Amino acid sequence: MGAVYKARQKGLDRVIALKILPEELSHDVKFAMRFTREARTLAKLNHPNIVSVFEFGSVEDTYYFLMEYVDGSTLRDAVRARQLSPDHALAIVPHLCDALQYAHDKGVIHRDIKPENILLSAEGAVKIADFGLSRILGDDEPATALTGTHQVMGTPRYMAPEQLEGAHGVDHRADIYSLGVVFYEMLTGELPIGRFALPSQKVTIDVRLDEVVLRTLEKEPQRRYQNASEIKSDVQTIASTDDPALAPTMVG
Repeated sequence: MGAVYKARQKGLDRVIALKILPEELSHDVKFAMRFTREARTLAKLNHPNIVSVFEFGSVEDTYYFLMEYVDGSTLRDAVRARQLSPDHALAIVPHLCDALQYAHDKGVIHRDIKPENILLSAEGAVKIADFGLSRILGDDEPATALTGTHQVMGTPRYMAPEQLEGAHGVDHRADIYSLGVVFYEMLTGELPIGRFALPSQKVTIDVRLDEVVLRTLEKEPQRRYQNASEIKSDVQTIASTDDPALAPTMVG
């Protein structure tokens, strides 16, 4: 969705992230109309687990965002380096749920939740980046990309079935599905593709988490968790209670 540079905002003497959107957008009439409307919405998202947008605009047909700079790494880096323990994954998920619930309550859907868009700061903060940017780029018409190549926007392996099908009326529950994919990958290091194994069959975790993950990954939106806050509640309950009848298991 463009290039990101680490830069210094001279007036306020602070380090920021400067995101330059793809050049082809400057020739899209619909985009110019959509940009300011949607960007103003993103700039109003003020949450500790969402990367802040400080400023947006265009210079000579180049559209840009000035955003909060997060000194750290992405969740993708952590997963690839196998640095995540199940306990660490359980600590990250509630923060993601908080961010999603906050945005969904304001009518903003991310549409591209994946490890690359989740930042882990050096101080331990968890932040979701590019919130709602896919809508600015034209995801209100999910079956057609701006380039006219008829590609569905997003990242296929993390997208809800209804997104992949290009269905109209895709709502916040698509983010919940994508969170389920990320959750499974954090726990197991793998993606839930095809007939995938339960998380507890791959790693030593409380078997009650299997039901949480499977419910986020339901094909039908109405069978998933309906709110991110419900996932947070269940995860925190499991993490804080010890049920001997549901002890951690792992298939050897």
